[in-house]
Amino acid sequence: MYRIHQLKAPVNQDENKLKTIIASYLGISIDKIVSYSIFKRSIDARNKSELHYVYAVDVEIKGKPVKRFKPNELSIVKPFNYIIPACGNKPLNLKPVIIGLGPAGLFCAYLLAQAGFKPICFERGCDVDERLRDVEKFFSGQPLNPDSNVAFGEGGAGTFSDGKLNTLVKDKDGKGRYVLSTFVKFGANPDIMYDAKPHIGTDKLISIVKAMREEIISLGGEVHFKHKLEDVKINSGSLNTVIVNGKEIPAGLCVLATGHSARDTFSMLYNKGLHMEPKPFAIGVRVMHKQSLIDKNQYGDYAGKLPAASYKLTHTCENGRSVYSFCMCPGGYVVNASSEDCHTVVNGMSYSGRDSENANAAIICNVTPDDFEKEGFGNTALAGVEFQRKYEALTYQEGNGLIPVQQLNDFNADMPSEGCGKIKPLVKGGIKYGNVRRCLPDYVSESISEAMNAFDKKIPGFGDGDTLMLGIETRTSSPVKIVRNEMLQSDIKGLFPCGEGAGYAGGIMSAALDGMRVAEYIISTYSRETND
Repeated sequence: MYRIHQLKAPVNQDENKLKTIIASYLGISIDKIVSYSIFKRSIDARNKSELHYVYAVDVEIKGKPVKRFKPNELSIVKPFNYIIPACGNKPLNLKPVIIGLGPAGLFCAYLLAQAGFKPICFERGCDVDERLRDVEKFFSGQPLNPDSNVAFGEGGAGTFSDGKLNTLVKDKDGKGRYVLSTFVKFGANPDIMYDAKPHIGTDKLISIVKAMREEIISLGGEVHFKHKLEDVKINSGSLNTVIVNGKEIPAGLCVLATGHSARDTFSMLYNKGLHMEPKPFAIGVRVMHKQSLIDKNQYGDYAGKLPAASYKLTHTCENGRSVYSFCMCPGGYVVNASSEDCHTVVNGMSYSGRDSENANAAIICNVTPDDFEKEGFGNTALAGVEFQRKYEALTYQEGNGLIPVQQLNDFNADMPSEGCGKIKPLVKGGIKYGNVRRCLPDYVSESISEAMNAFDKKIPGFGDGDTLMLGIETRTSSPVKIVRNEMLQSDIKGLFPCGEGAGYAGGIMSAALDGMRVAEYIISTYSRETND
């Protein structure tokens, strides 16, 4: 099979004519094409008057191409399908336990179940249907449920997000395509298999994670909701028991996939002496613009004729700090993502259609363990957690429990806003106009102000005074790293820190891949015959 690496076609051309373009490119008649499939698709928008899709296409033909090509234009590829590793032979007397059913825990459980290991899964939050009801109640002004919200529950924090599936991880072993194909199997649009910036959308993710859970159960796994890890018991340096809802569960292997907001779990493990370290992350605000502004800048005259455009921006400030866009949500909403009473934090989300009139993204600034220590939180593994808490508490106070909103011109002037201009806030949860700048460290606010001015030079209008700043975003990644060895285990033997909460991932895809990585180790090491 051949792979064409740079096949261009106008964005307004019917994709059904791709076969004709392939034949012309290869210099063969169309009847010589046996089959073809899109491997990757992106938009080349450098020339705003003539946008193109750029395809990587796998094609099977009769004979050989007539033209001569360079290796970066055409190559021979072998179809590669991910294969779950063969089982090992080490006895496993107890079923594997998985704590947390976000992307890492879900894909770890799914792979283990596919291999016949019948995992037992515990999720502190609710199943996705009850979770959705709890989240909608909170958005409408009812009290927060600390265990069932945008951060906790079936599917993890990624369920109430844009469902972006970007990853910087190279997919040499096919795990990435396996994750994508699994999402497609359970209801995602097949175009996520080849789009350069694939996304699913909150509305579709809800049904997909539910279907994956049902498959795990059908294969002999167990899933228990409203079951919180409270303690672990250790015997001679090895895991012996997990305590869930006050009940002792014998456990020889436990995959710890808690997510980045499980602060009580981090504290419990820290007090047990588990080797943990503070980890750098980033904090900032959600910025909101008209989607039409982003579309016009990215697509020129094609704005409105293509799917909602995204952007990626970075800036190095004069003070040496990095400010960058994160989790950009085209046609989306800002959501109240709080998971702890009297602490406010925001996130972004989009539905699959990405069809709201506003775009939003986190504009965030890096913070480090040195910052945690300078602010009086010491140098312990939990210093970053306390740093987050401080500024989330200030945000809660500024908004009286609602999301504080401020116009950029007021943010720059350090004065509260009393309303909005031409951009109307699209938010899930209540808002209160105020001074978001007071919710952040001065060095972060100053860095963001400088960066917004720099970003305006890249996207004219990005730094317009009416731009809305919504506060604050602190959960960009886990504030801790639970150290693990080459066998993916912590210094407590049998405990496998996994995914974003443990510090080994930064989004749906990378978390899912890390969950698979842990599952592969368990499958290839242990025999499934002894855990029935």
